[in-house]
Amino acid sequence: MNNIRNISKEKLTLNMLISTICKPISMVISYIYVPIVLNYLGAEKYGIWSTILTILSWISYFDIGIGNGLRNRLTESLSKKDGQSRKLVSSAYAFITFIMIMVAIVLSMMASYVNWNKILGVNYIDEKLSKIVIISILFVAINFILSICKNVLYALQRAANVSVMELMVQILNMGGVLIAMQLYEGNLFIIALVYGFSMVVVNLTTSIIIYGKNREVSPTLKDIDFKIGKGIANLGIQFFLIQICALILFTTDNLIISYLYGATDVTPYNIVNKLFNAVISIYAALITPIWSAVTKAKAEGRFDKLNSILRNLQALMIPFAIGTIVLIYIFRPLTRLWLGQELNYPSAIIGFGGMYALLNIWTNTYGQIANGIGLLKEQMLMALIQAIVNLPLSYFVAEVLGLESAGVLLGTNISLLISCIWLPIITKKNLKERMSI
Repeated sequence: MNNIRNISKEKLTLNMLISTICKPISMVISYIYVPIVLNYLGAEKYGIWSTILTILSWISYFDIGIGNGLRNRLTESLSKKDGQSRKLVSSAYAFITFIMIMVAIVLSMMASYVNWNKILGVNYIDEKLSKIVIISILFVAINFILSICKNVLYALQRAANVSVMELMVQILNMGGVLIAMQLYEGNLFIIALVYGFSMVVVNLTTSIIIYGKNREVSPTLKDIDFKIGKGIANLGIQFFLIQICALILFTTDNLIISYLYGATDVTPYNIVNKLFNAVISIYAALITPIWSAVTKAKAEGRFDKLNSILRNLQALMIPFAIGTIVLIYIFRPLTRLWLGQELNYPSAIIGFGGMYALLNIWTNTYGQIANGIGLLKEQMLMALIQAIVNLPLSYFVAEVLGLESAGVLLGTNISLLISCIWLPIITKKNLKERMSI
């Protein structure tokens, strides 16, 4: 048993190490990508593209949480060796494929009738925005089906492979943009094509490799079981409700700013958000393997390990918090060096960006444990409250208090305080109860 635990610990450590190495490299590429695309498209078109990506990210929430439901159920199945793994994967693919086909058809039809110029605050643009949105919708739907392999990788305790995938997407995306710049001038449609194809290539290649080497999780038509699929969906719906609330909390800022103040104002906000998300993303990549490791420990009844994991994560937050504070002070010279130009950042938005990073690091720490042990109903209630207060709060701070785009971000931060307080309490309480059983 001790040998098994040591192997598991070594595997977790290796996953965390590789993820931590890949994520910064991936982010460096993405940060090189930003000034290149900003100069290529210009501030307005870049703001439009950023807002379109935000809207497109909503599609991922239409899977009703099946991906995350699969992650937990498959992790437990592989730990218990109950012979259900292939059926779980096959059924998840069947359900998600059906959902994404329906979603792509409906959204594409709706997109063709929407006045995107008005929604995005654009007076005139030399491209048809509806065409760009539709092709992006189709790519996102296809990639969402293909990306189920990521949930399988998490269940196989191979989170590092997901980080490698993300790095490869960045490399392909950057390469595609550099080629496009030589052939086309400021073309949003080409940027959308490059973005979509980069993910298709990586997701498809990874799927072929993973299922070729791991036949026990390789999906087949004969292994589709709608009863099992329904079970995944029932668990997934709880993740789905949490995700929908997170959608409102985390992905509406771009749209609010674009609608209230125009697409140009989205760009400085997006730069602030992107730079502070560097800290969040590196930390998230580092702790990504924790979720499935916690689920595995729970399935094996090793509750003593859960408290140990939490203590280690609490210590891990400290250097990231320090890094965030340093980033607040060096933000302006760093972005000037990065972008090669000075953008007009609204007053206080840099400080609010740092606050946003700190709050996310705190909640992500406890969220990994809570997701792994299945504290979903509690998180649903907490997320629902945050989602309800976020929009009116962001509008109030932005418009009534006059903080504009900085106020939108501050409203999100205030909403996040709910989970910052509540999530640690319920997580620690649950762990204490499990240890006493």
